[in-house]
Amino acid sequence: MKRKLGIALMSLGLMLLAGAVGLLIYNQREANRAEALSLELLPAVSEAIAQQQTQEPQPTLPLPTEPTAPRMKAVEVDGHLCVGYISIPRLKLELPVLAECTDENLKISPCLFTGTTMEDDLTIAGHNYRRHFGPIRRLKPGNDVIFVDMDGNVIHYHVAAVDAVPPTAAEEVTSGQFDLALITCTYGGNTRLVIYCDRQ
Repeated sequence: MKRKLGIALMSLGLMLLAGAVGLLIYNQREANRAEALSLELLPAVSEAIAQQQTQEPQPTLPLPTEPTAPRMKAVEVDGHLCVGYISIPRLKLELPVLAECTDENLKISPCLFTGTTMEDDLTIAGHNYRRHFGPIRRLKPGNDVIFVDMDGNVIHYHVAAVDAVPPTAAEEVTSGQFDLALITCTYGGNTRLVIYCDRQ
């Protein structure tokens, strides 16, 4: 009886180990795919910004916000609505920022979550992939963060605070207390890592 129980437990342990390895492989493939997509999109976003600066002003594409709220200019680039790109020099990280925060878009690049640069309440969300927002956990107060919008405006921020909040703390994160917030999941997924930044 003990031998059968030992074999059953060993089999269960091997199945759980195989499942964990499978999940690790799947997550790594998703991260690699996201890295490739965002790296492919970034030069197109930079080119679109350069083109926007030489063209006549175009009407701003509507984003899902209140009609009276200011809107970030969004331009379609390679089939994706983009509001600009973010650069974090300390991490050697540059990523396009998509205009709509959806599960599918987050698998491509970080996304505008709420707010605008005009109102100094911008919030950008991204997955904790290795070449997306995973490295932001290494940021410290004083580090630089740069956002370039689709009109070519370059907005400089510096990290003011780093915090971990529950997944339900959306109101706290988007309160506008700081000019920019970067959000990602912690590795366990139980909390959200938030990098709060002030505009320079």
